[in-house]
Amino acid sequence: MKILILIKKWKGGVGRVISSIKPLLEKEGHEVKVISREDDLKCYSLKDSIRGLNILVNNEDYDILYTQDWSMALPLIFKRNHYVCFHGLETQNRFLQKLVYKLKSNKTIVVGDKLKEAYPNSRIVYNGVDKTKFKDLHNERKYLGWIKRDYERNDEISMNTIARKNGIELSIAENIKPEKMNEWYNSLKMFVSYPKPFTGFNLCWIEALASGVPDVRGNENGIGLTKAKLNFKDFTWENSVKQLLEIIE
Repeated sequence: MKILILIKKWKGGVGRVISSIKPLLEKEGHEVKVISREDDLKCYSLKDSIRGLNILVNNEDYDILYTQDWSMALPLIFKRNHYVCFHGLETQNRFLQKLVYKLKSNKTIVVGDKLKEAYPNSRIVYNGVDKTKFKDLHNERKYLGWIKRDYERNDEISMNTIARKNGIELSIAENIKPEKMNEWYNSLKMFVSYPKPFTGFNLCWIEALASGVPDVRGNENGIGLTKAKLNFKDFTWENSVKQLLEIIE
């Protein structure tokens, strides 16, 4: 199959997801093209992208169209063989996300259980982790790790308080290159991430677990840490691609 995937931008969690599944889809014999609305088309809003997205898709030869957000799905809502993935709960334009779901409910894919609860007719394709890149290096571990992101419920001050209470120093991941993240996780004795309720998955939990962090703490948002621990063996990109192909084929 020829699969056309549309994303907002490469930087961030969604870009990492698509970067991970693209080579595996190609390994299965599919031709995959990924286009970023912001990086490639230079369109930064729904209004600005309507014409550009339609021209783009009309000129592409594809079997499957796979959009990675409601704001790209909406302008292309009636395109053939169109599937849409929600990576989180929309907070500002929830009614538009609901509208896309109403029109594409049988072709809506979500990445976590909270999203499935919100959109019950959707299909779940869990994200995964590359266990060749995230693994235990058996390094000395001495830090409490926290990733600085705008959708974390805690802030740097509260994380420093948690670190002091546990008698360890805080290590903050900010602007670390993706290829260096496993090394950072391997310096951690404890990892903490408390994402907000709109979070779809929260990749860092399973990356920390795969990297051998002995104490990983979180909440029930996203996939929920308990689920990640109980079913960790299932969270691989190979399984993600298998689940996706079962839906679109």
